[in-house]
Amino acid sequence: MQKKIFWLSLAAFFLLRIFSFVFTPDTPIWGASVVNIVVSTIITALVGYLLIKNDTRSWYIIAGEIILGGSGGYLGIGNISLRTLLLVLSITIFLIKKIQTRKLKDITSDKLFFVILALIGWAIISGLIGMKNGHAISNIIADTIPYLFFSYYFPLKEIIARDTRFIDIIKNILIAALVGNFIVIICTFAGFTTGIFSLQDQYYHWYRDVAGGKITALPFYFFRLVLNEHLLIVPILLWLMYELFKRKNVRLNFILGTITVLVLAINLTRIYYVALFVGILLLFKMEYWKNWFKYSITFALILITGFTTIHFVASRRVSLGWEIFGLRLQSITSPSIEESSLSRMLLLPKIKEKILSNPIVGTGLGDIVTVYSPVFKKVVTTPHFDWGYLEIWVEMGLIGLILWLMLILEVLKKVECQTLPFAMIVGLMITNITSPALFHVFGVILLIGLTTTNKIYHASV
Repeated sequence: MQKKIFWLSLAAFFLLRIFSFVFTPDTPIWGASVVNIVVSTIITALVGYLLIKNDTRSWYIIAGEIILGGSGGYLGIGNISLRTLLLVLSITIFLIKKIQTRKLKDITSDKLFFVILALIGWAIISGLIGMKNGHAISNIIADTIPYLFFSYYFPLKEIIARDTRFIDIIKNILIAALVGNFIVIICTFAGFTTGIFSLQDQYYHWYRDVAGGKITALPFYFFRLVLNEHLLIVPILLWLMYELFKRKNVRLNFILGTITVLVLAINLTRIYYVALFVGILLLFKMEYWKNWFKYSITFALILITGFTTIHFVASRRVSLGWEIFGLRLQSITSPSIEESSLSRMLLLPKIKEKILSNPIVGTGLGDIVTVYSPVFKKVVTTPHFDWGYLEIWVEMGLIGLILWLMLILEVLKKVECQTLPFAMIVGLMITNITSPALFHVFGVILLIGLTTTNKIYHASV
């Protein structure tokens, strides 16, 4: 751990959020602040200049924005996020330089190139199909952009090969993001449970529309808090636990694992528990079975006692919260007993209809589904299918599913099915059953990150 990089990254983490709260980007209820636009423009111009000069610091800024920015749209120009601007700018300059230096073979010689090209190409075609079918342009763009992030695989592979410090610096930035995320979740929870914040107030809208989160009020003043970057909570926990099994950086990894598990206790997403359980089983090896058993039990106890303590304090010492915890776990096998699970089950007939209407090509990206919601007690229309693989099938057809399968198999081949990356990928794939984990920006980033760093990481183990 490099303390200077950690503290600078943690400061940037909170500065970014405070800045976006004061000078908001474009949201459904707030117009974009001029200051936010100016700062975003300056950062974009700076990165473009550094890229043209072949300065590696440009990629540090891009990686830092992705890791520290999480799922939030904290900066942007108009309704275009800074992340999207940096993606288009960096890949355009990268490709231009490859053409100028006649080094396109550096890209095309990689077997993964053709799979990525096919998947991105089919995503664009699916977007055009969505336009033809009258889907909202904003939904189509939102569904298409994550696929474009696969193009980061090629520059990332080159940066790691030539810059030996890149991985270490990124790890420190990631550590800062984990600590920062924990503080945000705990402070947000404390604010709502004590009444400092309230639903529909300014902070609520910032958390939902800018940070990209979700807040659900439960009985006894407990609030379920979700952020989209939590889609990677299981792979990250598996990474931290694997290092503990191997006795690497024990104190640091235990602290990071503990705070991440506490975030999971407030997040309360059922599929994460299933994915984490399976992932831990896949990490088992006889060479460290004692540590595997010790830390697996320890983190299970931290999850249970952490949730119990938080709920007990939030409920004013009235309830331990076990009825909520037990209910949500039981709803995995009996989904009709809990409203959000029942909503997901009610979507299935509608999804089936859409699949049968065009099973091979799909209905196109940006599709929506309309169904009665027992939560809101009314008919709702949503772009969120709550079934990851079925959403791919609906929008991209069997062609899309096959291309995704080809990509996963190629990634597994690249990582040589080694214990840690295999467990992380399986964890992500299980999460994708009920969440858009694979085809979210962070799912894409995880896949290309594992593919490009696997050999370096295992060389150091």
